[in-house]
Amino acid sequence: MIRVVLIGSGNLAYHLHKALLGAEDVILTGLVARRPEALSDFDPVIPKKTLGTVPDAADVYILAVADGAIDDVMKNYQGVEGLFVHTSGAMDLMVLKDASRRGVLYPLQTFSKARAIDFKKVPLCIEAALESDAVLLTALARALSTQVLEIPTAKRRALHLAAVYVNNFSNHMMYLGETICAEAGLSKSLLGPLLDETCAKAKDLSAYSAQTGPARRNDTETLEAHLRMLTGEDDKELYIKISESIQRTYEQEL
Repeated sequence: MIRVVLIGSGNLAYHLHKALLGAEDVILTGLVARRPEALSDFDPVIPKKTLGTVPDAADVYILAVADGAIDDVMKNYQGVEGLFVHTSGAMDLMVLKDASRRGVLYPLQTFSKARAIDFKKVPLCIEAALESDAVLLTALARALSTQVLEIPTAKRRALHLAAVYVNNFSNHMMYLGETICAEAGLSKSLLGPLLDETCAKAKDLSAYSAQTGPARRNDTETLEAHLRMLTGEDDKELYIKISESIQRTYEQEL
């Protein structure tokens, strides 16, 4: 049985705690947060502690906290035995310098408390400083997901960068599209079928071959018309930059 203490209270921590509760040969022995009230929607049976109190013993301590908070959190665990792992896609092992045993458990997914996630389908990218800890971390990861990959820091950082483009940036584009619809008195639901097909194509085709639109066709008349519709200078600059990037990608075919 792998004993786990989970540190954090945000979206990822919430979904991780649910996955840990349902994992075989894993026991979630405690939840830790700066503010215990932030854990109010977590399982009420699991013991909860405030960061800075005497830590519970565990085999693995998972830090599901913001990248900038990892160092401060670790100051509360100096001298504590166990494997400490962070969940960041961008940070290396040495951010856990205060721990003698260090690792990474990075879930490649976007998390919101309001949406259920099948954690078994979430790719888990792991890394450990010691081979013995890699074995332990692999066992824990396989109890949580069917997709476990051992990926070193440099490749994990590249994967995280790719994920920012695929998820964070694309979601912001959807927000801007919803805003344009709202300002025109249109329902965002009209974009739903388009979004569904966009995501379906992304799975079945390469993004390169799936690209469509005025920039892909070098339709300068439509591009200029869109720019006239945009009133904010930041919005215009963003439209231009993205359109130019698409045009450069396909300039040999235009």
